[in-house]
Amino acid sequence: MLIGLGIGGCSQPLFPGHELSTSALAMFAPGPSSSGQQERIGNARLLEAFRSPEARVRVDALGAWAKGQGEEFPSPVRDLVRDPDAGVRAAAIQAIARRRPPGAERLLTVAVEDQALQVRMAAIAALGEVGGPKARAVLERSLTDRGELVRKAAVSALARLGAEELVLRAKEDPSWRVRLEVAKALGQYRDRSGADAAGRLLSDPSPEVQLQVLSSIGDWPLRQSGPILLEALGKDAYQTRRTATRQLSALWSPAAEFPVDGRLEQRKEALKGLHERFQREVGFVDPNVLAAPGRQSGAGRGVTVRPEDLAEVERLVEQLSDGGAPSATHDDALKRLEQLGPRLVGALEQLASQRQRALPEAIYRDLLARRDPAFAALERLQSEDVPARRQAAERLVELSRERPLGRLATMRLAEVVVRELDPLVWRSVLVAVGPDGSEPTIRLAYTAIGHRAAEVRRRACEHLAAHPSPSHAEVLLRALEDANPAVAGTAARALGALGRLEDTEPLKRLLGSANETLRVEAATALAQVGDPSGPAGLERLAYSRDPAIRRQVAIAMGKVGDPTFAPTLVRLLDDQYAIRLAALESLPNVAGYGPERSEIPSSSNLAEQIGFWKRAVRGRGPSAAGGRQ
Repeated sequence: MLIGLGIGGCSQPLFPGHELSTSALAMFAPGPSSSGQQERIGNARLLEAFRSPEARVRVDALGAWAKGQGEEFPSPVRDLVRDPDAGVRAAAIQAIARRRPPGAERLLTVAVEDQALQVRMAAIAALGEVGGPKARAVLERSLTDRGELVRKAAVSALARLGAEELVLRAKEDPSWRVRLEVAKALGQYRDRSGADAAGRLLSDPSPEVQLQVLSSIGDWPLRQSGPILLEALGKDAYQTRRTATRQLSALWSPAAEFPVDGRLEQRKEALKGLHERFQREVGFVDPNVLAAPGRQSGAGRGVTVRPEDLAEVERLVEQLSDGGAPSATHDDALKRLEQLGPRLVGALEQLASQRQRALPEAIYRDLLARRDPAFAALERLQSEDVPARRQAAERLVELSRERPLGRLATMRLAEVVVRELDPLVWRSVLVAVGPDGSEPTIRLAYTAIGHRAAEVRRRACEHLAAHPSPSHAEVLLRALEDANPAVAGTAARALGALGRLEDTEPLKRLLGSANETLRVEAATALAQVGDPSGPAGLERLAYSRDPAIRRQVAIAMGKVGDPTFAPTLVRLLDDQYAIRLAALESLPNVAGYGPERSEIPSSSNLAEQIGFWKRAVRGRGPSAAGGRQ
C-alpha cells in the first residue's frame, strides 16, 4: 500500500493533496500469482500508473519506483521530468535523485532551469544529494539567482556537498534567510574561514542569524568557540549576549560573572577582564592554525601561538614602546621578535586585537615591512608623494585578489589611511577591503563617509551595504542628507539591506525629493524594511514621465518581490522596449512562477512572453495562462 509513501520512506505524502487514489490502489494491488509473475505484473502496473491521466497516481507511482520497484530507469520516468504538472515533475526529480540511474545528473541540471519554483527547488536539493563537478557548478550559479528561496536551497545543497568556500561566500547575501542557511552550516567548518564567518554573522542585522551562529558552534572545542562567544558577549542584541553567556558558562565557569543586564560600560569592563582571564586559563587559538586543509600557505600558516610566545611578544613590545630605552635595547627586542618566525604575525595580531594594544611603529617599519609585501605597501602608503601612495594602494588591491590582507594588516591600514586626502588612494583602499566586513574595515568606511570627494563617500556606503549591520544605521541616516544624490541614494540602498530599521522618517522624506532616481532608491529601501510607504512610492513612480525611471522601478519591484506589484509590471509590458524587458525579468520573482517550456518555447518572441504574463496575472494565477496545475 502506497498511501503516504515518501521518497525518504517517511509517513507523509510526497505532496499535500496527492494521497493515493482508489484507481491507484487498484493498479498496485497484489494478485494471486507466483513471486516472479507478481513482479512482472507489478512492473506492468507501475508503467501503466506512470501514464495515468491522474497526476496523483503518477506521483505515487514515482514514489513506488523510488523505493526500488520496477526496472532501473524506464522511459516513462524520463518523460515525467517534463510532465505538464509541476508536482509530478518535482516528484520525478526526487525519485531520480533517490535511485540515481545513469544520466541522472544531466536531467537534474536541466530541471534547475524549470519555470516552476517547486521544481527548481527539488532539482537543487537533488543535486546536493547526487553531487559531481557539474552539479557543483550549477549550484554555484544558483547562488546568484534572483529568488532568495533558490539561493537558500543552493546553500543547503552545497553544504551537503562539502563546498565550504561557496557556502561561506553566501554570508554576504542580502537575504537573511540565505545567511541563516550559512549560519546553520557553520558547525562543520571548524577552520579559519568558518571562524571568520561566525564572527561576521554575529553582527548580522537578523537576530535569528546571530542565534543560529551560537547554536552551530555549540560543539566546537572551547579554544575555538570561546573567542567567538566572548565576541558575542559584546553585542547590542540582548538575546544574543544572554545566549552566549549561558553557552560559554557551561564550558568555562568564569563567564557566568558577565553582567548580561548591566550598563554598557559595565559590560565593556567585565568583557575586558574575561578576555584577559580566558587568555591566561585557556589561551586563544592562533587564527592561522584554523586554516582549512589545502589552503595553508605563507608564513605563519598552521603554527600555534603558545601563551608563552604571547607573553614574550608583549614583553618585547613594551621594550620597544619605551622611548627612553637605549637603541641597543630596541635592536635586541626587534631581533628577538624576528626569531619567533612564523609565530610572530599571529602573536602580534592577538596582542593588537584581543588586548587592544597599539604596536610601536618600529615593528611595522623595521620588521613586518621586510617580511610581508602587504606591510611593505602599507609603509609606502605613508609617503609624502601622492603618486607613490596611489601605487601603494593599487598594490594592496593586487595582493587582496590573491588572498585577504589579514586582520593585522587591515588594522594597520585603518590607522594609516585615516589621514589620507587623495580620493584615488581611498578608492583603491575600499576596493582592497571590499570582501572584508571586519571591524577595522567598517571603521575605514565610517571615516570615508566624511571624505570631501563624493565618489569616496559613495563607495563607503557601498561597503556598508555589502556588510549590513544595525550599527551602520546612524552613519547611513546622516549620509541620506548628503548633497550628492548618488551618495544619498547609495546610503538608502545600504539602509534597505539592513532588512529592519527603527527610524524610517529620513527615508520617507526622500520620497519628496526632486530627484526621481533618489526617490526610487528611498522607496525600494522602505519596501525592503517593511514600511508600507515604500511599495506605494514605487507604484507612483511607475507613472513617471522619464522612461529611465520607469525602468528602474520595474527592476526595483523585482528586487523587492512584493506580489502586489504584478499588475503594475504587466502594465509596463506595454511600455518602451527596455522597460518591457525589465518588467519581464521581474515578473517571475514577484509572481513566484513563470511560463512552462511547453507554453513559451525558448526561442519565443517578446510578444509571446508578454501574452503569457498578461493572461497569467489578469487571470490571477498561472493556470489562466496555460492550464498549469
